[in-house]
Order: sequence, then C-alpha cells, then structure tokens
Amino acid sequence: MLVAATMALLPKVKMLAKKIGSNVDLVRMSNEKSYAEATLNEFSNADDPELVLIVIRLMNQLGLIGVPIQEAKPEPQQGAGR
Repeated sequence: MLVAATMALLPKVKMLAKKIGSNVDLVRMSNEKSYAEATLNEFSNADDPELVLIVIRLMNQLGLIGVPIQEAKPEPQQGAGR
C-alpha cells in the first residue's frame, strides 16, 4: 500500500509524462518495483524540471535512491610508531 504523499505524486507524473509523449501505467508503477525504477530512471533525464523534481521525490519515497556512500576514511597505519 502506498502512502498518501506517493499517491498524490503519481498522477502528476502521469500527466507530465503524457506531455512529453510517454504513457505511465500507474497500477503497474505501484505494484512492480522494477517497472517503477526503470520508468522513473528514464524520466529523471527529462527536460521538464517539474517532472524531474517529482521523479526524485517518488524515487526517494519508493526507496529507489540509495543511501549516499560515505567518504572512505583512511585506516590508521599500523606500525607507524616503530
């Protein structure tokens, strides 16, 4: 079950995608994570900034955006005191 915030964004994606000539299956989008990920990845490269912003929000809400990798910390050198 999708949360209300996600449900509110899906129709916006559908309408904005239609303007650029794409069709989005909202039922499939809400049921198939692989379809949602592929579709949203495609739209993340759109020229419409509103569509891209909504796509980023949806990807975050659906857990498709990973946690940023922390910068690798150098390991302490062993034997440095010798």
